[in-house]
Amino acid sequence: MKYLLQFLLLMIFVLAGEAVYAIVPLPIPASIWGLVLLLSALWIGVVKLPQIENVANFFLVIIPVLFVVPAVGVIEIFESIAHVWPMMLAVIIITYLAAMASTGWIAEWMIRIKDKKSCKK
Repeated sequence: MKYLLQFLLLMIFVLAGEAVYAIVPLPIPASIWGLVLLLSALWIGVVKLPQIENVANFFLVIIPVLFVVPAVGVIEIFESIAHVWPMMLAVIIITYLAAMASTGWIAEWMIRIKDKKSCKK
């Protein structure tokens, strides 16, 4: 029952993301809206980490399986995208590096904020 409630709580944020996507006229996917809402709820303290931790860890374990279908799809249509493959690869590498760098910078920023808060105590 615990896992079902944790899953239900995550699905509430998925649905909230869909609602925000339908209302806000920005080209941001609904899944990203849901993640931002969940992060905000965790940060504010409305949702505590133990309330979703088990199901979130399960999703992290199965995430490689979720990429199998798109990979097979790319293999199926490879002939039709072969002429743009070098450009696609360049975009993938650039966005990967940008995401890795921005994640590192944000993590360092959050660690500095946490250190400042702990020094004040």
